[in-house]
Amino acid sequence: MSEQTTEQPAQPDTTETQPQGDPAPKPLGPNGEKALQDERAQRKAAEKQAADFKKRLDALEQANLTEVEKAQRAAQDAQTQLAELTRQNLRNKVALEKGVPADLVDFLSGDSEDEIAAKADLLLKRINAPTTPKPDLSQGARGETGGGTPADQFATFLRRQLT
Repeated sequence: MSEQTTEQPAQPDTTETQPQGDPAPKPLGPNGEKALQDERAQRKAAEKQAADFKKRLDALEQANLTEVEKAQRAAQDAQTQLAELTRQNLRNKVALEKGVPADLVDFLSGDSEDEIAAKADLLLKRINAPTTPKPDLSQGARGETGGGTPADQFATFLRRQLT
């Protein structure tokens, strides 16, 4: 058998004084407060100056655009607006043809007339869906009128059961 030696880890010396918690924060003093206020004022002034420079740069860039570039931007904006108006017109046309209520037209989406028509059909199907369960016709009365006295009704019932 082998000998086992048990070694214990060394315990830290607890006789030294260890600080408890964080040291108390030291106040800045009057010079520190003044320096902090100056720093904040300089930062605000620098941010204001940067914003002014940004405005000037944007104005210079706008002025430097050639007439052709301005016309191209205007044409691109007009094309975007035309595409949006065309899509809205198509959506309204389909909604009118299908009978979609005006307050639900915004729910129709799609890029082609077929897509919008399919969405309109689905929307109308959901709107017109019954909200109550369908009756189970296998239950309840069968539509026969039970004429006569209770004795006659009982006799009819027994005949049906025996045949």
